[in-house]
Parts: sequence; structure tokens; C-alpha cells
Amino acid sequence: MKNEFINYEKVEEVIKNYSKQIDFSLKISDSEFLDRYQKTQLILNKRGIDIGIFFWYHEMPGDGIYLTGYNPTIERASGLVTKSGFPIILAGPEAGKLASEVSRGQNIKVYFVKEFSIPEEYYEGITYYSLRDIINENFDKPIRKVGFLTSLNIIPSHLLDIFKNSFDKNVEFINASDILRNQRYEKSKSEFSCMAQANKIANAAARAMLAIIKPGLRESQVAAVGDYVMKSLGADGYGFETIVNSGFRCRTIISPASNKIIKKGEIVQIGCSPSFEGYKGVLRRTIILGEPTKKQSEFIEILSDAYLRAEEALKKVVTKNLNANLIDLSARNYFSKYEIDGLNMKQFHAYSSAHGTGLTECLEPMVIGPDTLVKYGKRVGIMLDVGSYGHPNDEIAGGCVENAFGKAGNILLKWSDLPIRVESLLKSTNTA
Repeated sequence: MKNEFINYEKVEEVIKNYSKQIDFSLKISDSEFLDRYQKTQLILNKRGIDIGIFFWYHEMPGDGIYLTGYNPTIERASGLVTKSGFPIILAGPEAGKLASEVSRGQNIKVYFVKEFSIPEEYYEGITYYSLRDIINENFDKPIRKVGFLTSLNIIPSHLLDIFKNSFDKNVEFINASDILRNQRYEKSKSEFSCMAQANKIANAAARAMLAIIKPGLRESQVAAVGDYVMKSLGADGYGFETIVNSGFRCRTIISPASNKIIKKGEIVQIGCSPSFEGYKGVLRRTIILGEPTKKQSEFIEILSDAYLRAEEALKKVVTKNLNANLIDLSARNYFSKYEIDGLNMKQFHAYSSAHGTGLTECLEPMVIGPDTLVKYGKRVGIMLDVGSYGHPNDEIAGGCVENAFGKAGNILLKWSDLPIRVESLLKSTNTA
């Protein structure tokens, strides 16, 4: 039975076209995981650190997926990296059942720890271990120095206390979060392959949403199409919940779709961030659903041109090895030249124009602002995100253009295949 609101034939056509580009067998190899462990262990040895502790949860997955390939769902997890051997995973018994599967035979030990399980939940036949039990079982040499491999502003304070109280009083604790941060920043060829594939999925999801969007649909209905396409093409999750915002809701920067009905003539922003093997893609665009007003046309033109100037600056920064702040300044200075309703548009350039990406959508080095007097690394993921948010006129409440890139030496790889202006991808019947 056909859905009277959405033409799924258009959606299936997009899936069919993009499925030819997707390699569903693509994985991060066991040998690459082993290489990651060994690099981490080498640095731990050089610094005299006996145990490295890392921590992660579904929304902040980077360190854990990087070292183990595992990402918990409801529960949180932690891990121990020692001077030799594989990491040890500390998990709750519900999501932790998955840890053994995704470790793909790498001999990673998984221990169920009560502090990482769902509070007050009861599990039949589960044996819990304390951190001290795990240490005693796996280490026979004195532990003198423990390094926190995950940033201390991510690990909850009560877990920090549990970690510290599980070792002898003479143990030294240090912040060693730079180790994984630096390793994760520079990407391998296989990581780039996963990121490129995640972005193919993002391109497909955005095209499908644009193909079916029309007045009368709820934002959540349009987002559901994006989610369906992403999962159909192999996405294992999302960097953020799929964005479909319309009218006044466009003032929000990264809000998920709501049950608001989209109206003809409204400004609409769409965004998706599929994950493949843990690596994130992104695609965000802004449209007017119907014939734009003069202000709307002006807004979309300014937004699009600001993005194009930032992309040109990104190319120069990459090819000529320049300071990254030129990217942000190019968009920020362009916005400063224009006013709409007597308000200078620079004040609505709400955030930095580019950020790092990889195992998280935007929580990787480097965030690029006007004062980022630093050069990019050799092989890194970049998301160029130029937004304008918060104008008091609901006609132009906010919007952005965002694309994903990879920097390989002095070569810039663009992973998004949609035009900046996507009016041509809207079907004429959609906006009637």
C-alpha cells in the first residue's frame, strides 16, 4: 500500500543509485586495531605509565571505538591499556554482551562492572567484578603510575573517584589524554575510506529528503526518510539525530526533527550524519519551500556565498599549508558586509566555520575559529560548516551549508556531491 504523503519510489531510486557506490564489507582491519594498541603501549612505556584508562559512551564514543571497535548503547564503558597485550573492557552486562562480538576475536577481555550497568537493574547469573579485582587478576607487578587517556572533562567525577580508590595510595595519576587525541587526529587510509563511505550515505539521505519534502509533511516524516536511507545503505548509527527544522525552528542550530508541520514558503534546514564503522559523515543544506520572498532570496544568497568563500579559503589553507583561521575569517568577514532588516549578518554567524571529524561528528581536533593560528595535520578529517542563526525574522530564522572533506597532505578531498544551492533537487510538485 502506497503512503499517500510520501512517494517512496523516489526514495528507492536514490537508494538504488547509491548502493552501487557502497562497499558493505568495508571494515577497520584487526591488524590496524593491533597497530593502534601497540602505538599507545609504546607511548605508555616511554612515559613510564603502567596502565592507561579510557572511557566512553554512545554520544562520546571516540576513544573506545578507536581502541576496541565497541560502542555501548544505553550503558557506559571504560577500558584499560597496559604495557603489553590487548586492552581490557569494563562494561555493563547488557550492552557489554556486544563487546565480545565487535572485538572480532582480538582476545580483548570483557569484565562486567556494576558501576557501568543500568542503575538498579537486576541481571540473573551475572558476576560483577570490581576494578581492584580486575587489577589483581591481570597485573602481578606493582603499579606506580596511571594515565587517564580520555579527557578528564568527559569522565564523570564519581567514576574518577572509583578509579583512584581502586589503586594503592602511592599510585600517581596523570592526565595523558593527549596520547589518543593525537593518534586519532591523523587518519589512516582505511579510516578515510570509512569516512568517504559515510559521506556517500549522507549524500543519499539528503537527496532523498529533498526529493520528497513538501508542505503538509511533519518534520519527523521527512527525517524518517533520511533515517531509512542511511540504514538501508549500511549506517551503523548517527553523529547527530537527523535534522529537519522549518520556520522559526531554524533558529536552533542542531535540533532534531519535531512533529511541527512544514508550511509552504517556510525556510527549512535539513541535516544528516550517518556513521559507518563508527566514522561519521555529514551533509546539511538550507532551502525555501516554495517561491522565496525578497528577504529569503537575499539570505540564501548571502549564506551560500559565505560558504563558497570559506571553501575557497579551505583549499588555499590545505594546498599552501596556511594557518587555519583564514577559513573562518573568510566567512565571518563576508557576513560583516551585509545587513537584512537593518541587522548586520556577522552577529548571526553563530559558531566556528570548520571543525575536525572522525569517530565523532564535531568533537575532534581542530575547531577552526578566527584566532586559530595553527596549521592542519597531514591526514585529517574536516567538516566545513558555515551557519547563520538567530535572526529575529522568522522568514530567515537560520540555516547553514555543511560539507565533509579530507586533507591528504596538500590535497583536499571533497566527500559531498550535492550542489550548494539545492533548489534543482526539489521536485516542482513538492513545493506546491
